[in-house]
Amino acid sequence: MDTTDGHKETLPMLEEKQFVKEEKTKQVIEETEFPDELEKNERETEQIKRMAKTKCYRKTKLNWRNFVIETTKEVRVELERTSSKTNYRFFLKLYFDFPWDINLPGDLQSFDINCLLKYNNYFNDNILNYAEHFLNQFPLHSKLEAHEIQGVIFDDLMVNILNTFNNATSLKYLNTYSDYLGFNSHTNCAFIYKKININTHNEDEALKNFVVCVGDLKSPNESLSKTSIIKEMLRNMRTILSVQRRKKIYGFLCNYLHIKFFYIEKDLDLNSYVLFQSQELEMFSYSSETLSATDKSRKLCVNKDTWKIFTKFLTMNSEFYEYTRLNIDPHDDLLADQYHIMKELGNGLTSMIFLLEENENEYSAEDPPNHVMKILKESEDSYLFSNEIKIIERLKQFNDSSKFQLFFQDILHPSCPDKYLLYEKELQCIDTLSLMQSKQLIDIMKYLYDCHIIHRHVRPENLMLDKDTSHIKLIDFTFAITYDADGKAGSIGVTDTIAYAGHEFLEYYSELLFGSRLPNYRYERTFDLKCALNVIMALNDVLILAKIYEIETLIDIHQITLEALLFWLDIRRANKDYSNLVNLISNVHESSTFDVLKTEIEKLFNY
Repeated sequence: MDTTDGHKETLPMLEEKQFVKEEKTKQVIEETEFPDELEKNERETEQIKRMAKTKCYRKTKLNWRNFVIETTKEVRVELERTSSKTNYRFFLKLYFDFPWDINLPGDLQSFDINCLLKYNNYFNDNILNYAEHFLNQFPLHSKLEAHEIQGVIFDDLMVNILNTFNNATSLKYLNTYSDYLGFNSHTNCAFIYKKININTHNEDEALKNFVVCVGDLKSPNESLSKTSIIKEMLRNMRTILSVQRRKKIYGFLCNYLHIKFFYIEKDLDLNSYVLFQSQELEMFSYSSETLSATDKSRKLCVNKDTWKIFTKFLTMNSEFYEYTRLNIDPHDDLLADQYHIMKELGNGLTSMIFLLEENENEYSAEDPPNHVMKILKESEDSYLFSNEIKIIERLKQFNDSSKFQLFFQDILHPSCPDKYLLYEKELQCIDTLSLMQSKQLIDIMKYLYDCHIIHRHVRPENLMLDKDTSHIKLIDFTFAITYDADGKAGSIGVTDTIAYAGHEFLEYYSELLFGSRLPNYRYERTFDLKCALNVIMALNDVLILAKIYEIETLIDIHQITLEALLFWLDIRRANKDYSNLVNLISNVHESSTFDVLKTEIEKLFNY
């Protein structure tokens, strides 16, 4: 594609070129060499699944963003840097604070809780004794507010009951009366897997990612049939369901004398909800026995049938609760004996990242008090974590350990590749790149070049600042690949980093992408370097960054590719220094050229 003359290609012209080359494209793909037909099919299946997941991920983010923009048209909102974490939370808060139109009782379907919970029964005398102890204390506190009753006697009741179940339950009880979701919406209590240790007093909303089911507590004099109370409960459940992108969630309403169960099912395709409510059950009932011959009042007793149902609800197997936010189960050890989860640091396509803090009894002055844990979202992506471990080990074997520590984040042990990876410390996000940091990025690219590694995912989100060294680090090697001494990486499926790629990749990809067939690409050694240059351009010009973000919010991968190709060609024509750097990178044949790049890149900052 000629970029040196004055002819300016437009998006329709690029599309026309693609149609002309379609037949040739099909032949190229059909002639791609694979060791055997099985591997070819497996690669195509894997690529199609990953692209579908990426499209769904983009569509979800775009939906809530457009929804908020549409519902706040009369409010002037700055959107230039909406990709930042701060604005993400702002939009998310607006989304969940917006009124949810629900018609009660018309939208609420009934279900029999007895039929749903019929497989296990762990009710025993210990549970009965705890319930009776609660009942004996209740009259002393019945005039208190619901959350006060919870703190005085209900918390102890729940902890004691779950401890009695031991291995029969997968749940841990948490008092979440404060705004644990990080928004205005909250319930009084939540249940998470018991091998997770999380700081519920932190203002960060990390807990929302681990909630398995919820409960809301009301004062004894409040009716559980009150429309406003039911709406609030369903709204809280819907918030968690939406945040976690789950299909179903359970919860209960309780005023300490009665209890009612709910669940919500979400149709992911229609983005609609089906709401269910059980019958109201008495937790305590009056016996027919009189206290004495002269006292005709009735005695309040534990309703064993209701407590048996509540016991079943708390001891169902993990599949019942349908928690699917992260690839964890009740038996997974997330190092709860050593650390507690402090806050959420990042949310990507295949994983989420959390800050860990050492428990007080485990803290040692010799060790850093904080670590970072990256947890998989789906088990089918576990190969990505295994790949990252392999790549990091290869980077460490290179003969400059000091540079490794400066450029990258090491993976610590114990890590569990099919579940999570553990890293040394928290790094800081960056919004811009100084000249010094840009040169640091070129040094990192040189290190990868010399190690025969292609990161394939160089983008702003994967550049972090280490405050201890004042040096940027490159993170997330899940999609990285290696190449041989001849500089050949082989043909492999592409990653989601498209908008920052060089024009050779974008042109090739736009020509090969059609229908559901996904092309492979023979990555060149300088692929990361081209991405790095485009990242430097974007992080030093808010208009470029805003345009890239606009391109990346598109859903169709074909349109993203063509828009990105056209955009970077326009930048190349308009910016002579950028164009010269692109040409210099295209002619890189040895690592010494990187020093020339560091000098030439200074011209980008002379404006």
